[in-house]
Amino acid sequence: MTEIEKIAGPLRELLCEREIIARCELLLRTYDIVRSAKLSDQERKELVETVGERIAPGVFASIMGKEPIFVDLPKLDTYTQINGRIFHFPHTKRYSKQDFANANSKLLRSLPELKIILQQCLVDRLTECMVDAGYTLTAESRQELTFSAEKHTIKAFAVTSVKSLDIDNYNPESGIDYIILVPSSETLEPFLQFFREHGKASEDKGLQIWIMNLEKGTVDPFIGYTTDLDIYNQFDNPRLAEMVRNNWSQSNSQ
Repeated sequence: MTEIEKIAGPLRELLCEREIIARCELLLRTYDIVRSAKLSDQERKELVETVGERIAPGVFASIMGKEPIFVDLPKLDTYTQINGRIFHFPHTKRYSKQDFANANSKLLRSLPELKIILQQCLVDRLTECMVDAGYTLTAESRQELTFSAEKHTIKAFAVTSVKSLDIDNYNPESGIDYIILVPSSETLEPFLQFFREHGKASEDKGLQIWIMNLEKGTVDPFIGYTTDLDIYNQFDNPRLAEMVRNNWSQSNSQ
């Protein structure tokens, strides 16, 4: 495959500057670099053939793998945890405690920017999912998207963390489905806590809450159910909400 420098260059620059980098930041930066590259049809085709339909997750997986598709990238073959977050770095150099502390400080300073990137990732994937299901984007504001299909209207929202999702902010109107997309997290705990505290109330309000797995680029239902088969077919695991309800409801009652 020919080197696609407008992706390889920024990745190389990032990994040379951040020798120790948080997994979550590298993933989001990869999405941002791929989005900003504005790939031609030919470049997109080449990458899809190499890394799969979901380009940003595929490029990220290749960076994490033993044979990255782009040459001369630092090999992030070692990792550690700092304050519950995974950080990757090459094993070929020895780093001090201060180096790791500095890496964590850089991540913390980057969080506001990364949140903006994450918001865009969610909006892009939500839009792609709905368009593939046959819907048209008819209105868009900062966090709210309106999609329409024949005799069907959906209001969709992108929220950057399930921890910050307040269901009191959403009051579905008659005849309009409300969908909220949140990103996956490094542990299940935030989702388990949300389900215990707000799962039934979310269902009672008629909310559908979906999860985007950023590392895979997939979307699945977490709470609530769609009656639209075209939307159902967009999910990687369409029975996830049913499994969550059956398994976690039982654990709640024990």
